[in-house]
Amino acid sequence: MDSLKLKVISTDYCFRVDTIGEHGLTVLIENDYGKILFDTGQGFGIRHNPKILGWDLSNLDAIAISHGHNDHIGGLNEVLKICKSGKVTVCGHKDIFANRVKIYPWGEGPTGPPNTQEEYEDAGAKFVFNDVPLELVKGVSLTGPIERTFAETNTTAHFQVIDGKKVPDPFHDDQALIVETGKGLVIVFGCAHAGVINTMNHVERLTGDKTFYGLFGGTHLLEANDDVLKTTLKEIERREVKLLGFNHCTGLSSLAFFHRNFSGHSCDASTGFSAEI
Repeated sequence: MDSLKLKVISTDYCFRVDTIGEHGLTVLIENDYGKILFDTGQGFGIRHNPKILGWDLSNLDAIAISHGHNDHIGGLNEVLKICKSGKVTVCGHKDIFANRVKIYPWGEGPTGPPNTQEEYEDAGAKFVFNDVPLELVKGVSLTGPIERTFAETNTTAHFQVIDGKKVPDPFHDDQALIVETGKGLVIVFGCAHAGVINTMNHVERLTGDKTFYGLFGGTHLLEANDDVLKTTLKEIERREVKLLGFNHCTGLSSLAFFHRNFSGHSCDASTGFSAEI
C-alpha cells in the first residue's frame, strides 16, 4: 500500500491561526485509491477551513460517520453542499440517528444529528448502514461495531432517549477507521466511545495485525485517571505504535500525559495538521 495523507480539517484546537477550531472532529483521508472524509464536525470549520487550507472536498468517494453526536455529524449538510458529484455515499451504523441527550451540571441538551435522515437524503446523502466491517475504498475500512471486553473509562453524561426514558448511551454506533499504509496499519478514532484498548483489540481480531504504526483522533480520555492513562499507554506501547496524533475529546491533561510518556512521536494533530505516512 502506498502513502496515506491524513489532514485534520477541524477539531477543538488550531494548528494554524487562520483556521477555525470547534468542538468536534473532521479528518480527510487520501490514498492512491480514493478520498474519504471521516466525520464532519459541527459545521463551522467545514465551511471555512478547507478554503483556507486549500483542501478540496468536492470529489469525495465517501463520507464516514464515527457515531451520531452532533460534533461529528453536525456538518454533514455543509459537506453535501460542497460535493459536486450528485449523491454522496455516507456510511455509518444505523444508530447514528438515535435520540441522544447530554446531561450537564446546569441542565441538558440534545446531542444527536441536527437533521433527519430524510433531510440529509434530500440534500444529496445516500446512506449505507453497516453492522460489520465495511471497506470504503481499497485500504480504508470502517471497523463495524466494536466488541467491549475491557472496561475502559468513559464519561457518564451521555444518554439515549428510548421509549421516553433516558438510559446510559451504549454507543453501539461507535466505529473507527482502519487505514493500510506501507509502514503498517493506522487507526483513526472519532471519539473511541468503545474504548481505545477495545478498538485496538477489535482491529487485531479483524486484521490479524498485532502491531500498528499510528493512532489518531479523539480518545474520550478527558476524564481518565492516572491508572487508566497508564494502562492505555502500556497497551499502546505493547503494540509497538510509532506515532500518536490524539486530539478532540482526549482532553488537554491526557494529551500532555501522552506527550510526556509515549516512547514514540506524539504530534499536535489539531486543526490544520497534515501528515503523509
